Amino acid sequence: MTPLYWDDRAARPAWQQMAIDRTLADRAARDGTIVYRLYRWERSSVSFGANEAACRTWNRAAIDRAGVPCVRRPTGGRGVWHDRDDLTYAVTAPAAALGGLRLAYRAIHDQLARALGRLELDASVAESSGSRPTLRPGACFDLAVGGEVLVGGRKAIGSAQALFGPALLQHGAIARRDRQSCLARFRLDRSGDHEAEPVLEWPPVETVADAIVSEWRAAGIRPVPPELQVAAESDAGTWGAQFRDDRWTWRR
Repeated sequence: MTPLYWDDRAARPAWQQMAIDRTLADRAARDGTIVYRLYRWERSSVSFGANEAACRTWNRAAIDRAGVPCVRRPTGGRGVWHDRDDLTYAVTAPAAALGGLRLAYRAIHDQLARALGRLELDASVAESSGSRPTLRPGACFDLAVGGEVLVGGRKAIGSAQALFGPALLQHGAIARRDRQSCLARFRLDRSGDHEAEPVLEWPPVETVADAIVSEWRAAGIRPVPPELQVAAESDAGTWGAQFRDDRWTWRR
C-alpha cells in the first residue's frame, strides 16, 4: 500500500493527539494503511510513557497548579515536554511493511535527519551506545542510547514505539530547543536537576515542518485524502475517553 502523509499542523489538545495516533494504528492493523503524520500541540503539555511510574516521578499537584495538561502515551518511554512551539511526528503502519521495529526506527529517523539537513542543521543519527532505555526516574531527552536524531550532538528527536496486533505506532517529539528544564521543575526528586543545554539556532517551526513534509514527498509518500482525515478524527472519539481520563494518565 502506498504510504500517505498527513500535514496536520492545526494545534490539538494532548488527549486528541494520542487518540488520533492510536486510531491510525487501528486502521493500519485493519487494512494496512500507512500514515506519516506531523502535528503540533494546542498548549505546552507533558506526556508519560505507557508504563512509566508517573506518580512516583512527577509532582502532580505542582503540574496541576501550573495548569499543564498531561496525557499518557500508548507507547513506552519516559516523560516528555511537548512545547506548543515544537512539532511531533507519528508513523502508523503494519510493522512488516517497514521491516520490523528496529529497521523502522532507524529508517524513520534517517528521513527526519535528512529533512533537518535540508535546513543546514548539523543533523545525524546516534550510533548505539550499548545501553538500553529504562524507566528509571527522569525524562526521555536526558540520554541518547542509539538511533535517535542528534542536532549539534544533542538529542533533538527521540521516539517511542508500540505494537498493536500487526501494527506499529512510532511517534516522537521534535524539540527545536532544550525543553527538559521545563519538565525537570516538576520532578519529585530535584537532586539531579537538569541544566539547560546551550540554545541552538533552529529555523522557525513552519520552516522545519515544510522541510519534513518535503522529505516525505521526495520519498514518494502521498497526501492523505480528506476523507481519511475526517474518518480518523471521528474514530478518535473511541479512544478519546481513555486519553482524557486522569485515572489512565495517573494510573501508576
